[in-house]
Order: sequence, then structure tokens, then C-alpha cells
Amino acid sequence: MNQQEIADLSADIIMRYYDNDVTPFLSSMDEDALWYGPAEGQFIRGRAKMFEAWGREEHDLTFTMGNLVVTHISGHPSTCEVMLAYTLVTHYPDGHELSVFQRLQLSWCMRLVVDAQGNRSRVPRILVCHISNPHAKHADDEIYGVHFHHIYADGVIMPHKSERIHLHGADKSDCFFLSDSIQWAESARGGKHSVVHTPGEAVEVRAPIAALARSYGHLFLRCHASYLVNPHYVRSVRRFRLTMTDGTELPIPERKYTAFRKQLDERLCT
Repeated sequence: MNQQEIADLSADIIMRYYDNDVTPFLSSMDEDALWYGPAEGQFIRGRAKMFEAWGREEHDLTFTMGNLVVTHISGHPSTCEVMLAYTLVTHYPDGHELSVFQRLQLSWCMRLVVDAQGNRSRVPRILVCHISNPHAKHADDEIYGVHFHHIYADGVIMPHKSERIHLHGADKSDCFFLSDSIQWAESARGGKHSVVHTPGEAVEVRAPIAALARSYGHLFLRCHASYLVNPHYVRSVRRFRLTMTDGTELPIPERKYTAFRKQLDERLCT
């Protein structure tokens, strides 16, 4: 079992799940898999029962998932534990939004599967899916929390549409950021790495500032050789310094000041 492939598969099916494409998630379940939901008392055993339960669900919810960090470990060639941590915003039809920080653990193993033609193959399957339990379960909600709008909020509001950025963490994790949640980034480890700052955390990634600027120059501005900023989080600019909305002050070289001001004005006016 290739751990990185399983981690990538986990990220893909969860991102598709929150795009309301649940089939890859359910199809990856083992016949006798266990699912522990995000509310207290949510528990389903068996792939068939999961398909039945999700099939009964009718909802008009949409989701925005951001800042996904994926880590994985394996104690055996045929198993892999994947931990996913992310911010999730549930958008209700009446305009309310619920923002939570969620952790999800997937326990994978290799299973021998026989298809309809009798062909046998070993494929990865999920044995256990355990989602963090942040709230009490409403009596009428089996899978999705459709009968309440606000349990708790962490102050992070994600946009409905934002570009997803995939970076590799310094701890060998996979990080999936929503571009609009990144405030600024700074050079680290002598320019070999960068630290990405979001409203809730700072994550070190294995990419230099120059590489981020090349790949995402349409989203961010380079105010300094060591700093990249999201224009929408710039609170103010004065001669040779700028202030971010979180109060952080970053330098602007004198020779770049005029050009940076012009770029900032153009970016914010489009």
C-alpha cells in the first residue's frame, strides 16, 4: 500500500464529498466499515447501510472546505491511517452559515475484491471513518445537520468560491489551502521553505517564496523578497511599510514602493 497515494485518495474523496459528490466516499467503504458522524450518537455499520442512509437524505446544503491538512502513518504494508483536518463552512438555504474546525480519521486496509466478471484484485478500502464530534445530534438529522444554524463559530468565514492551493508541509503533510483564506506568506529556513499565515494558524510548507510568487502571482503580491501578501488582507500602506488586517507590519523596499502601490490599487479595483 502506497501511503502517499492513499493520502491523496483520502483528500480527493473528502473534497468531492463536500462538493456533494458522495459516491466516491461511500464506494471506498469496506463491506463491514464503521462510520462515526460529526454529531453525538451518529454511528452506522456496513457499506450497504451507509448507501441506504445517504440515499434517504434530502438537503439543500452546500459546503466550503478550506485549509485541508492531510497526514498519514502506517504500521503495516497493508494498512494506512490518514488524518484530515480542515475548516468547513455549511451554507444553509436561508443564508445562515456554520463554520467549524473538523478532524476526520480514515483507517484504510487492502481488501481482496471480486468484480461481476469474477476477476479478483486487491483494492484499498476504508475500515473506519471517525469524524470529530463537535455538537449534539438533532433528533431529525441522521447524516447532515439541517435543523440548526449555529452551534459554534470560530470566526473564520470562507468564501463560496476560492482557488484551492495544494502545498507540501514541512512535516511531510499535504496542505490544501483556499486562496482567499491565506493572508500572507514569509520566507523561512534560509529561503528554502515558506510559512503560510491564515486567520487561524501558520503552516510551514516546502516551497520558497519565489516559487509561490511564480505559481500564484495572479492571487498574491510580492511586497518584498521575503514576503507575499493577499491584497484583500492589506489594511493600510505608508511609506515603505504595510499593515495587514491582523496587525502584522511588513516592509516594502524603497525601490519597490511606488510599483507595489500601483499593483495593489490595480488588484483591488478589478
